[in-house]
Amino acid sequence: MELQVYNWEYFERGKTRYIVFVLFILAVIVVSILANNFVWWVLVFLVAWGYIYFVTKSNEETKMIIWKKALQIWNATFPWDSLNWFVLEYHTKKERIHNIVILDKKNNPKIYTIKNPNDEENLQKFVDELIEHIPMLEKFDQSTFDRFLRKIKL
Repeated sequence: MELQVYNWEYFERGKTRYIVFVLFILAVIVVSILANNFVWWVLVFLVAWGYIYFVTKSNEETKMIIWKKALQIWNATFPWDSLNWFVLEYHTKKERIHNIVILDKKNNPKIYTIKNPNDEENLQKFVDELIEHIPMLEKFDQSTFDRFLRKIKL
């Protein structure tokens, strides 16, 4: 059984966010050049490049596949005994299941956004089969830092 997911939590970001980001970075680079601060310019450039790289990598589509002995997500395989639980996150504004969160033995969350949440039949079959291998929780505890990053859609 397989489910199409994004390889990370997928956030829908508006164009305004990127325009403001680019304008801010350009302003900092111009000020750095005018102040003859080459180190600051390079640092800002690396941060901007890292953000752009992260955003493009987190939007890749992949598959979550249930095997007899493991769960495969993209090129990583997680044996069932290395996983504790999973959680389905509900998007209240869109009124549908949005994310599937896999928690390992250390309770580290791995969050994947479901690509086709409107395909409820396939999603239900996948969840039913997943429950046979690991239990489902209603919610999981997130750190304040994790909640903050999710709130600003990073």
